[in-house]
This record gives sequence, structure tokens and C-alpha cells, in this order.
Amino acid sequence: MKPEQEQRVVEQRLRGSGFRWTTQRALIVRTALATHEHFTAEDLLDRCRRVDPRVSRATVYRTLAVLEAAGFVEGLDTGDGGRRFEHVIGHAHHDHMVCLSCARIFEFVDEELERRQEVAAKRIGFRIERHSLRIHGVCRDCQRSKKER
Repeated sequence: MKPEQEQRVVEQRLRGSGFRWTTQRALIVRTALATHEHFTAEDLLDRCRRVDPRVSRATVYRTLAVLEAAGFVEGLDTGDGGRRFEHVIGHAHHDHMVCLSCARIFEFVDEELERRQEVAAKRIGFRIERHSLRIHGVCRDCQRSKKER
């Protein structure tokens, strides 16, 4: 799905849920959907303010909360008290490993893990709607730098 199509889908859903579609909200959504990186709310605010310095921090945080609740972005706790987001509309499912030392996020897909989750759900009569797997640990680079110290 193209970014313009994604934005239209988001706009229709938000308007349909009673949210006002302001120029600031449109900019926030467009900016969030334009990146394929994990970003913080402050990163998003900075990117938006480069286009429109009047974008409010409160509007960014409120819009991110609405986008997350609607399933257009996914929040990821990094283990250091921080939170990063990524847009998930139009993207294939993947899971994450988060480094507790440098907070880098590694995306991965493991078909065996996916299969085993389905088997476990089936065993107890559970239908999976969606899931999120996050593994917290220490990346190779941080392990190396710790050994070097």
C-alpha cells in the first residue's frame, strides 16, 4: 500500500471515530507513516516541527495514542523507560529483539516460532488475533564492548 493510501485509510478511520482531521494531525500521521524506522514520540515531534514549528507536543502524543489504539502503529517498550513506535499498516508481521544496553531494536521473523505459537493456541482452544513477541537482551556489539573494557 502506498503512503497516500495508508494516510487515507487512517484519516477515514479517525474521522469515522469522531476525531477531527486537522492539518497538524495530518502532518503527524503522514510523518509517522513515512518512516520505516522505529521512532520515539520526540523524534516524531522533531520531524513534524521541521515542516511546521507550531506542531504541539500534546497533539503528537495524543495522535500516537490514537494510532496505536487503532492498530496503525505499534509501541515497543525498550526496557530503559523509553518507548519507540513503528507503523505497521501495510507491513508484514515481525517480532523484535531489544538490546538493554544500547536500546537498538532488531526485527526478525521465525517461522518455527510462529508455528509453535499456533500449536500452543490450538492446544487450549485459543484463536490468535494478533501477537507481539519482544525479546530483551544484549546485542553482539554491546557484549563485545563489555568484554573489551
